Amino acid sequence: MTRPTPDHDTEMTGLPLTGDIARHVTTLEAELARLRLELSAAEQRIAESELFRRDSLLLRAFMDRSDTIAWLKDERGRLVWANRNWFERFGLHEVDTLDKTDFELFGAADASRMRALDLDILGGHAPQHGIEIVQDAGGETRTWQVTRFPFHDSLGNRYIGSIAYDDTERARQHEDIRRQSISDPLTGLLNRRGFHLQAAPELSRARRRGASCVLAFVELDGLQGVNERLGLAAGDAIVALAGMLLRKVFRTTDIVARIGDDAFAVFAPDTGGHVETIRQRLAAAVAELSANPILEAQLGLSVGLRPCPPDGRESLDELLAEADALIYREQQGSRS
Repeated sequence: MTRPTPDHDTEMTGLPLTGDIARHVTTLEAELARLRLELSAAEQRIAESELFRRDSLLLRAFMDRSDTIAWLKDERGRLVWANRNWFERFGLHEVDTLDKTDFELFGAADASRMRALDLDILGGHAPQHGIEIVQDAGGETRTWQVTRFPFHDSLGNRYIGSIAYDDTERARQHEDIRRQSISDPLTGLLNRRGFHLQAAPELSRARRRGASCVLAFVELDGLQGVNERLGLAAGDAIVALAGMLLRKVFRTTDIVARIGDDAFAVFAPDTGGHVETIRQRLAAAVAELSANPILEAQLGLSVGLRPCPPDGRESLDELLAEADALIYREQQGSRS
């Protein structure tokens, strides 16, 4: 007798399954397959979560030990995250700072400026780089190179990320080099280059405002004789003294420079063209200083004062040449 061949609806016993039981088994098999898929997905999520947690810890440790400061804000301007250096720089604590806006953490002026920068970032798509001057927790003004950039998460939430590094020392070195390039080391005044860089724009501004100015060309008399009789050190002392005198006579807003071995220039804006007043003040200061008995050499200054009316068209160099020529004409007139 031939045994029947079991089909897919036959149980382990070889007995045929009824229709309801077969459907139930099919359903159980499908549910088992679904559970297997969910278990696999859950295992993958756990693995990804562990990987994400590990990466997050590594990133946090890396950023906390970095010399940069980094922070993250949401589109409403609330602080979402910052590295340790950020908190230390501003003297803030994480528990008191997260979820707060710049207006709750900083002064109104700084907060308004930072919010304007954030909104500008949110309105664009490209990173922005800039230099910012900020006071730290100790009240020291520091220079930062800052990069801000927009991004969003998988849910579409928008954020502003920022990274900055302290550029104060390099900025100070650059400023020292710039200052040295425009300064006279003996008197501490501007040199010829520095005088042109500062006085030329002031002359243009004065003319635009319709203001009168005065340009002074000052020559130190007898410097060569002092060098020959008393030595170069005495000559340097006389030059330095003349620089101090000019600083004393002129206002802090006036631009004073040493433009030659024995020549000085002063640009005095907003003087109303009162040349004689300046001449009298200079003469009085020279007389007072020259009467000092400790001076080994008599201090003498020849001064050419050139008014600069607002409708003038001469360049700064032309005005200097004219002021210098005034000294020569006065000297020639005194000899005749």
